[in-house]
Amino acid sequence: MDRVRIQIIAACLVFASPLVVQTSVDAQVDLPALEAAYIFNFAQFTDWPAGRAADNILSVCADPDSPLGQALARLDGKHGGKQAWRVRPLPRVEKAADCQLAVLTTGTTVSAAIKALLASDAPVVIVSEADAADQGWVIRLVREGEHLKFDINVTEASRRRITLSSKLMRLARTVL
Repeated sequence: MDRVRIQIIAACLVFASPLVVQTSVDAQVDLPALEAAYIFNFAQFTDWPAGRAADNILSVCADPDSPLGQALARLDGKHGGKQAWRVRPLPRVEKAADCQLAVLTTGTTVSAAIKALLASDAPVVIVSEADAADQGWVIRLVREGEHLKFDINVTEASRRRITLSSKLMRLARTVL
């Protein structure tokens, strides 16, 4: 009888251990790091117009005080495909035209430079957290429960002369 009881307990532990491991992994998800990974991959599936100043450097602008900006800063110098990332602060007063990718978070102060960037047709992929910018975004990050999803605005991408891969569009929650 004791041997049967030990086997049952052992079987329960074997079957329950993946649940325990999964729960602890889920609890350790670093959302800003996950968002940064998404953004890094977005750049891999994006084509900017020819004639950019430094085709081997991708200038990524983000708020350095936000958790997402800090997660993106850890990607500075990484190579995504043939481009090295250069992460720098969002411009506050000067022109933002030398950003190829601008990240707006819900806490981002919308300066005159950011307003001008949103209104312009500069070839900048604007990645925005939901509710950070009502218009001007190309990709919007959306949290649904515990899942991170994204929307794509192809009209805005086209206006900015940016081509997004069909592979990326198939993964999007919504394509506008």
